[in-house]
Amino acid sequence: MTREPAPRPLLLEWLAAGTSLLNTELDQADETWVSGPSTLPGWTTAHLLTHLARNADALDNLVTWAATGVETPMYPHGASGRLRDIEEGADRPAQVILKDVQDSAARLQQSLDEMPDAAWTRTVRTAQGRLVPASLIPWLRIREVWIHLVDLSTGVTFAALPAGLATALLPDVVTTLAGRDGCPALLLRTQPGGAPLMTRPSEPLAAMTEVKGTTAELLGWLTGRASGAGLSCSPRGLPLLPAWL
Repeated sequence: MTREPAPRPLLLEWLAAGTSLLNTELDQADETWVSGPSTLPGWTTAHLLTHLARNADALDNLVTWAATGVETPMYPHGASGRLRDIEEGADRPAQVILKDVQDSAARLQQSLDEMPDAAWTRTVRTAQGRLVPASLIPWLRIREVWIHLVDLSTGVTFAALPAGLATALLPDVVTTLAGRDGCPALLLRTQPGGAPLMTRPSEPLAAMTEVKGTTAELLGWLTGRASGAGLSCSPRGLPLLPAWL
């Protein structure tokens, strides 16, 4: 998806809601939780929180690029520098990490608030090398905040997403998953109603596995955050999926 999936005021509303919920969860955090394991393989919660902070700074770099017209990479030192920053940042005291997450999110929000109108149409480059309009920056942060809220295992699930956000996120997730090696041919139907989504549109319908469920249930399963226990599937059981990201 290279265009924003909703009008900018709605994107900013979703971002503000996600950031507010994240801050609420962090205000209740303690050192034991921060140093404990996360749901992401090889990462503690400290790693995940540091990643969220550095992601906010990286997207702030894209806002600078759009506002000034001067190319400003998300991660100036590349993928290796990004991983090094996360590893080093995860070793900091819990309260430093928690404040970093909240402060970096506030800086990004201020930059977005001050972004000149003309800057929103400028083209910037993501960490994956995709050229996208700067108007997509809030959406890139929305995905990070809301999905990692689920990863924090504080009780937030995909059911907590605003309805419109969940509806916009599902095709984005399906498109990404469809590009992964080993992705099966799926026909996904959201309940109740909703347009069907396919991972392999060129395949005959008879070759597809049909999966039905709520938008939240489908998001959890497709992103690897849930087992898919609430989904209905025919004519066979739920297939194995490649990693979404």
